[in-house]
Amino acid sequence: MHCLVVDAYSTGRFLPAALAAHGIGTVHIDSAPGIGDRLVGAPRPPGPCAGRLTYRGDLDALVTAVRPYAAARVLPGNETGVDLADALSAQLGLPGNVVDGRRVRRDKYEMAAAVRTHGLRAPDTLRTHRFDAALAWTRARGRWPVVVKPADSAGTDNVFFCAGPVQLCTAFDHILRSVNFAGARNRTVVVQEHLTGTEYFANTVSVAGRHHIAEIWRYHKRPGRGGAPVYDYEEPVPARDPATAVLRPYVLGVLDALGVRNGPAHSEIMLTGEGPVLIETGARLAGSILPDVVSRCFGTDHVALTALACADPAAFMALTDRRAQPRTPLRYVSLIAPRAGRLVSLDRFAEIRALPSYAGHHLAVEVGDHLVPTVDAATSPGVCYLLHDDPRQIEADYRRLRALEEADLYGTEAGTGGPDARRPA
Repeated sequence: MHCLVVDAYSTGRFLPAALAAHGIGTVHIDSAPGIGDRLVGAPRPPGPCAGRLTYRGDLDALVTAVRPYAAARVLPGNETGVDLADALSAQLGLPGNVVDGRRVRRDKYEMAAAVRTHGLRAPDTLRTHRFDAALAWTRARGRWPVVVKPADSAGTDNVFFCAGPVQLCTAFDHILRSVNFAGARNRTVVVQEHLTGTEYFANTVSVAGRHHIAEIWRYHKRPGRGGAPVYDYEEPVPARDPATAVLRPYVLGVLDALGVRNGPAHSEIMLTGEGPVLIETGARLAGSILPDVVSRCFGTDHVALTALACADPAAFMALTDRRAQPRTPLRYVSLIAPRAGRLVSLDRFAEIRALPSYAGHHLAVEVGDHLVPTVDAATSPGVCYLLHDDPRQIEADYRRLRALEEADLYGTEAGTGGPDARRPA
């Protein structure tokens, strides 16, 4: 049995091993030539694969090339693989998600429209290529700030928070002059209302339209340079937390609205005073996680559940009614570079590994790279997990980690980095 995995980068790099544990071979497909080289922190998929192919724009040729493997499933390993995984599933007649020409699982405008059509709240959204239309829409609503981002993107890729017309113009121009995270030129811009509340994310896996919420986490942010918020840390939410009672039915409804029927998804939701509102859903694994650490907290993880759903749908179905419950306090800390400079040494990371609650870390940078002060997820040097039975130890180690960052954890040479900021306030 084989599974086609499109762009097994970021968290997707763990999929081949997870599938192999169930006796499933992986055929790896690059969604475009050189895609792995364009993605930040995207090592080649580890371990042996039954085959490695590259999509070069001819879907029929790719279908012909993969047919000898008699694949039973197609999975996206990264956001860049979502469209191609959907197309391959449909062409091969394999379990996949609902075919939709509007690309509701990728286009942020269509995503919000689909959620609203399903009777769920989504942010007020405009999609346009004209700045005057964006400004008129924002002024008609009468509320600043607004969120501005590419229609076809993911994560914090070219996401701006604009407090007035000048910042809106700057962001609009920057997006239309840029390519997105997959290397495609941005042709339209999405303008959305700025949501206020507490932000959460839910990782899910689906089989034949039946969804299982693997975990729910709460984001914590802190003011960054210029006042824009940056990700500070995330913590899993216990099943008994009142927020889960509100978030669970909303997330399940969003998955139905977006036609997610098979495979993993990662949904970000703002819990506002009026209830939950979708920020966006990615029909793929959560990014930048270390599955083995998450499993120490939950007993399983997003990657392992995705592999189980492929290998043994009946066994997976037996889990779908179970509520995700963290067993041990865990904190996912986003690393924050406080200043620009060239990364000359990682020697001081020995002090991080010596923290009593240290459970693992992943760096998106290497010695010799130029760091800029962290203003978003794309400019974070990486992540560190803190896991311990005593949450007070986690808090103490977190504070120690932040102090080490301020004391030059990254060994940067001042003044040798790039620009001090990449986003307007």
